[in-house]
Amino acid sequence: MGYEADVGTADDESRLQLWPMKLSVIIPSYQRPLDLKRCLTAIAVQRRPADEVVVVVRDGDTGTLELVSACRETMKSLGAIRVEKPGLIAALNCGIEAARGDILVFTDDDSEVQANWLELIEASFAESEVGAVGGRDWLQFPEEISRYLSPEVKRVGVLSWYGKLHGNHHRPVRSHRREVMFLKGVNMAFRRDGIGTYRIDTNLRGLGSQVGSEIDLCGHVREMGLKILFDDRILVKHYSAPRPQGDVRSDFTGPVWRDACFNTHYLIAKHFEVRRSLAYFCHGRLVGSRYMPGLFASFRGSLRGEWSIWKRLWQMTSVALAGFLAGRRIRTAAHQRIRDLQPFTQQGSTAA
Repeated sequence: MGYEADVGTADDESRLQLWPMKLSVIIPSYQRPLDLKRCLTAIAVQRRPADEVVVVVRDGDTGTLELVSACRETMKSLGAIRVEKPGLIAALNCGIEAARGDILVFTDDDSEVQANWLELIEASFAESEVGAVGGRDWLQFPEEISRYLSPEVKRVGVLSWYGKLHGNHHRPVRSHRREVMFLKGVNMAFRRDGIGTYRIDTNLRGLGSQVGSEIDLCGHVREMGLKILFDDRILVKHYSAPRPQGDVRSDFTGPVWRDACFNTHYLIAKHFEVRRSLAYFCHGRLVGSRYMPGLFASFRGSLRGEWSIWKRLWQMTSVALAGFLAGRRIRTAAHQRIRDLQPFTQQGSTAA
C-alpha cells in the first residue's frame, strides 16, 4: 500500500486555531466512482471542513484513482491510499493507519453527508469521556420510496438482555440522542486515543462488506471505559449501491448470511460477558429470522412451503456455534493476559 497524495495538510495557521481538533474522513471505495463523486462533493462543502479525506482504493481500481486525482484540483485535503488485500476490514485498517486526525470519521462511498455533518460530530466529542459518535443513515431507494418507510423505534444500537440485536440506525425516533452499544459503519466517528493500537479483527469472515467491523471497534471503545453516542441529527443519505457478486444479501443460499452469522456470534462472545453472549446464541437458535433462521422462523417458513429453510437452520446453528466458541476463546485469552500482568503491576506499585 502507498499514498497517492500528501493528505491532511492544513491550509494555514488560522484554520488550525479555528478547529482545535483534527478530523480525518476515511472512505473505503471499490469500483463505484459515480457514487464516490457524489460522496466527495458533499464532504467538500461541509460547514466545518475536513482536515483530511482519505479514500482507500483497491489496487487496480483505476476509475476510483482517476476520480480522486481529478477531485484533488479543488479539494486539497483529499488523498488516496492503495490496499492490496480485498475486503472492507483490510481497507478500514489501512485507513486507520494512514489517517492523522484526532477524530477518525468513517462513511461509505454510496453516502451523501449533510452540510453540518462534521460540525455536529466535532461538537459531540467535546466531552472527554465520549469515545465514539454516530448518527442516522437515511436510506434512499430509487423508486416507490413509500414501500420502504419503516416506523420509528426507540431501541437503536443495543443488544437486549434476552439476546436480540437492535440496529435500527436508519429509523430512530427523532431528537434521539443517547448512549448506545454500537454504531453503523456508514456514519460513525472514533476518538483516535480510544482506538489506540487496536485494529479491526481479521478473524471476521466475508468477501466484501464483512459484517461486524463497527461492532468490533465499538466493543473495544466500550472496554476502554468510553461512551458511544448516537444522535439522529448527524445524518447521511445512504443510497445502498449494488454489491459485488458473492456479497449480495438477498441471496439466502450464498455465503453472505453464513459469514454474518459467524461474525455476530463471534463478536458478541468476544466483547460481552458469557450471559449476554449465551442469550444471543439461544435467541438466534430458537427465534431467528428468515435470513438466519431459528426453530420458530423455520416453522413459519415451512408453512409457506420453504422446506429448504431447515437445511439453513442446521447450517446456521453450526456456524453460530463455531463463532460463539471462537469468540469465547479470544475473550478468555485476553482476560488471562490481564491476570498475568496484574502481579507485575502490583509489584511495580509496591516498589514505587
